Amino acid sequence: CTRTFNQYEMKGVPIRIEVGPKDVAKGACVVARRDIPGKEGKEFGVSIETAALQSKIQTVLDDIQNAMLAKATEFRDANIVDVKTMDELKATIENGQWARCGWEGTDEQEKAIKEETGATIRCFPFEQPAGPHACLMTGAPAKEVCIFAKSY
Repeated sequence: CTRTFNQYEMKGVPIRIEVGPKDVAKGACVVARRDIPGKEGKEFGVSIETAALQSKIQTVLDDIQNAMLAKATEFRDANIVDVKTMDELKATIENGQWARCGWEGTDEQEKAIKEETGATIRCFPFEQPAGPHACLMTGAPAKEVCIFAKSY
């Protein structure tokens, strides 16, 4: 039933196992990945023996996790823009991207950026890019870079 499929897809269930009368007769099922629509995301003839099915499901879940992580990492990296001026930061935020810049500013300066652009510091990345960096607000040498973005 399509309604049942949709109900669980809306809940985020990553895999659907389809078993029909012909599948039972063959001792097989269909494993459908939610992240790949259509026949491309389905694997036919998967054994319904418990150990084989468990192994197959674990492999598919690992593949889904790896694909989702790769897609998210690619999106993140494509949307981080290194900025050096306030005008560059404004343009980056207006484009819906994330602005990475040197930061030695104060809470008041961050608040001023938020009032002007709607963006706040989202994080100080664990992996800091090689320096030197200058603070976006003061021009002083910055020990760290941060990422400004809007929260939605």
